[in-house]
Amino acid sequence: MTTEKKPQSEKGATSKTPSGDAPPSREQVLQQYAETGYELDRHPAHVIRRAHQRATLRFQQVMAGEDLSPTQFAALATILKHGEVSQNHLGRLTAMDPSTISIVMRKLLKHGLITRSASETDQRLTMIALTSKGTDYTLERLERSVEVGRRFLSPLSPAEQATLLRLLQRINDDDPTNGDGGK
Repeated sequence: MTTEKKPQSEKGATSKTPSGDAPPSREQVLQQYAETGYELDRHPAHVIRRAHQRATLRFQQVMAGEDLSPTQFAALATILKHGEVSQNHLGRLTAMDPSTISIVMRKLLKHGLITRSASETDQRLTMIALTSKGTDYTLERLERSVEVGRRFLSPLSPAEQATLLRLLQRINDDDPTNGDGGK
């Protein structure tokens, strides 16, 4: 008994869909694509990601030469404003998840900008405070951080800047677990 081999072109595992039908033509794919209304340059998540990249670039330009990220500075400025806080609360105040805030704290601790200690009232909590060096370091950079914001928003008029910030705050204040866009 001999087994007949099919020529390579008849095997066609890559030329057919899993159901065995021929794949749609390029024209059909483009038509279906167009029907969805998807446009990358107008997709909110893409536009916001690009704006975030611009904000990060402005931060790096203004804070050139600093071994500091925007999230690290946000943590420092928040501790400066609130005083000693638990690491957990700091994460909530800065909208950082536990693993991110932990990484940020290790970096700031390594640079001698913060101290960590157990809470006197609740041993489950790790308390975070600025060192003298951390206080001076943060105060010296607050105006530069404000400049980052100015540069980031510079293409917009003052009224547009206020509107953008107000609208972004509304988006950020929406319950992300809702899933229905807050309706």
